Parts: sequence; C-alpha cells; structure tokens
Amino acid sequence: MTINWGALGLVAGVTLVATVIVVSLVATAAKLLDAGHVRQQAGQATGFTLVGAWALLGIVGLIVLFGLWLVIPYFH
Repeated sequence: MTINWGALGLVAGVTLVATVIVVSLVATAAKLLDAGHVRQQAGQATGFTLVGAWALLGIVGLIVLFGLWLVIPYFH
C-alpha cells in the first residue's frame, strides 16, 4: 500500500482554505449583527447591516447543508 502524498496534501490544503472561508463568513456576520444591534439601540438606521449579516449566515447554512449532502451517501 502506498500513500499518494500529493492527493493528501491537496485535501489538507482545500480543507484549510474552506475552514478559513467559513470561519471568516461567520465572524463577519457576527460583527455585522453586533454593529446592527448597536446602531438600532442608538436610534440610528441599521441600513443593510442586519440584512447583510443574515445573508452571510444563510450562505454559511447552505455551505453546511452542501457538506452534509456530500458526506451522507443516502442522498446520492
């Protein structure tokens, strides 16, 4: 049995990049939610802050559902 180190490295790299993207999206959404709530409590218009935050969380939810679809063989 041999190990294809190139394929293993590729999987590790893609996993790292995907993790950074998902965590960055969630962190940005959390920051936007906080900023929107602060502006709302100050009586200012929230603009697209809360809408953008919920949109980012929706995108993350879709990414998670796609990952589950890939992992669970029943759906294929």
